[in-house]
Amino acid sequence: MQPNPPAPHAATVDAKGVHVTTAAGKSRTYSGGEVITLTQVIDLAEGAATLCQSSTETCLELVDESTQLAADCDELIAEITAKGVGENLIAKSEYLKEQLTLQAHAAHKLRDQIQGGEEACRTASANAEVRHGAIFRAVADSPLTKPAERDFYNAR
Repeated sequence: MQPNPPAPHAATVDAKGVHVTTAAGKSRTYSGGEVITLTQVIDLAEGAATLCQSSTETCLELVDESTQLAADCDELIAEITAKGVGENLIAKSEYLKEQLTLQAHAAHKLRDQIQGGEEACRTASANAEVRHGAIFRAVADSPLTKPAERDFYNAR
């Protein structure tokens, strides 16, 4: 039996905790306390994956912006050289271009790492349902409202 593919959840983080809105429109807040149910595990994993996804988009924007600014520095260096303004200004512009290129590479590397984290969260969410969903549903559907007495678990 294959589970339904995970659906993305909207998630935000603030001082009060992680706020997750499921695909069904339900909203939950996790304050960092203990996770109690399988549904909460899946929601948190999907929420974390969604946050990772938005972070990768931000990293890509930073890569594009840094690359564009580095190209602008090339044009600036060419203009300064053509006008013969000064070696000091050219050196500072080249240093700025270097730093922007390093920033673009770092943002791209961070994006790749975050993307790996997103995949891990989505895998954890899917695996939680596959591995634990049947027992979770059995317990949730059970008419029993409290656990068995200790002797039941200790009996051989």
